[in-house]
Amino acid sequence: MDLRELKGLSRIRHPWETSRVEALRSILKQSLDKDAKALDIGCGDGFVCMKLFKGTAVKRITAVDINLTKELIDELSKRGGGITYSDKLPKEKNCYGLILLLDVVEHVKDDGALLKEIGDYLEQGGRVLITAPAFNFLFSSHDRYLRHVRRYSLKELRSLVESSGLRCVSSGYLFASLLLPRLLSASLERLFKIKDGPQKGVGNWRFGRGITKAIELMLRADNKISLIANGFGLKLPGLTGWVLCERR
Repeated sequence: MDLRELKGLSRIRHPWETSRVEALRSILKQSLDKDAKALDIGCGDGFVCMKLFKGTAVKRITAVDINLTKELIDELSKRGGGITYSDKLPKEKNCYGLILLLDVVEHVKDDGALLKEIGDYLEQGGRVLITAPAFNFLFSSHDRYLRHVRRYSLKELRSLVESSGLRCVSSGYLFASLLLPRLLSASLERLFKIKDGPQKGVGNWRFGRGITKAIELMLRADNKISLIANGFGLKLPGLTGWVLCERR
């Protein structure tokens, strides 16, 4: 979750968040089976790395977000999980077996320079998972609220990776079922020239456990279908693009 959307740590998580973690587990299955150091850049409130690495071979985790305050770092650290939180990138380089860059590159003007810098933190054989909101024609008031610079097609993400000295291992989309609703929303905003609509991000989720679980199961099935299709070379378009890459 982007820290701009944070409404408190104790709450029912948005089904988009929980289903996303399950999809990331599937994409990263081989990397999660290795005892390697992990670096989560743009960790937000730490929900993803706390859930993603739980019960895996990855035990040494550093979670970084430039928007973390000292108070929030202290509060997150109390939850344990073997995660070290910081508002700065670590000094040690060439030592991380897995780096997460989840919904980060869209915030940065010079995304290529960022990826080149991140590549220096990888150990030999280490991998980076990048996710980003898909398709620039879906750019909306919510993107402006979250201070996004752009959205990406999968071709653009892969091109960014290759030009930054990394090699693409696999790639695809997630959340195919959410593509049409977002397209409708973005189209209506353009039609009525709405620049700053009401924001209902993941931090504003207020539905009960029953509805939350039902939507989560639907989104998990959605992503599972996309990942299975991806394994056969069919890349179903979705709301999120992802690229798993490694150092050349």
